[in-house]
Amino acid sequence: MAAARRIRFTAVLVGVVLALTGFSSHGGSSGKSKGKSSSGGGGCSSSKSRRTTHTNTTTTGGSSGTKSKEPARATVVTCAGPGRPQAVIQVTSLVDTERTVDVPLNFAGASGASLDSTSVRVTLKGREAKTVTVPMAHGDKAAEIQRCEMGRIS
Repeated sequence: MAAARRIRFTAVLVGVVLALTGFSSHGGSSGKSKGKSSSGGGGCSSSKSRRTTHTNTTTTGGSSGTKSKEPARATVVTCAGPGRPQAVIQVTSLVDTERTVDVPLNFAGASGASLDSTSVRVTLKGREAKTVTVPMAHGDKAAEIQRCEMGRIS
């Protein structure tokens, strides 16, 4: 049982790393692809894990239309759900120096309405990636959670 979890976790982690590095299995290009948004804004993607949908949003540290570097990018590895009042996220530094970032996370229900939200502060060395557990502020609502959404990283 533990070995199956490790294999599943490794598979998810490989997918996250490939997504973060820009590799794509779609389209007619090979190798790395450039970001899809020239405005520096975020994007959303979703994947299903059992009955829980994870929505990952990445945002910039600056205003739209500028070429400021994002301080970090975060993706949901595991969302909260029944019996699991926490999410697991991976936060990756996009700058060359150590930096502390605040990563907000919203827990949404089936209707898309926010049922809980929290933020975690993470210190990253240059280009470092960390996997972080983010507990819900109101763990009693875990059974109602359908989606986790990343907020604006600052």
